[in-house]
Amino acid sequence: MSYIPTAPDLKVELADTIRRHRKSLTTSKYATHSGANKEEAGRYTTVGNSLVTVQAVLTYISKAVWGSADPGDGYERRIEVGAVANCHGHGCTDPKFSSDATGHFLLGADADVTAEATLPHVQKAREWAQKHAETCRAQAYTS
Repeated sequence: MSYIPTAPDLKVELADTIRRHRKSLTTSKYATHSGANKEEAGRYTTVGNSLVTVQAVLTYISKAVWGSADPGDGYERRIEVGAVANCHGHGCTDPKFSSDATGHFLLGADADVTAEATLPHVQKAREWAQKHAETCRAQAYTS
């Protein structure tokens, strides 16, 4: 029987990404808690043979807070979750979709809970991408 690879579980990938980010902050004095990580959550091919991608987004923010929940330097290290979908077709009239959370999670919070909170946003982006792929006639950009 042949082996057919399957996509990794997105929740596990996101939780691992958060844990790696935490570890990088403790092991390197040059690491910063800013920026974003994007994990691929899906790809769709449109009617015009272009590509629509879906990505889960983890945005890292440091915010100075009096009496912060994080011990030490007076900063709250936050994670905001969301998802984006982009159509890469040449001439697409509606190429972007995003779904962002209104709240945030602390970096020290359970990584599995934060990853789980990302999944509804990814589902919305996947639904948009599927619908878009069924109707978009933009051609794939070749050069």
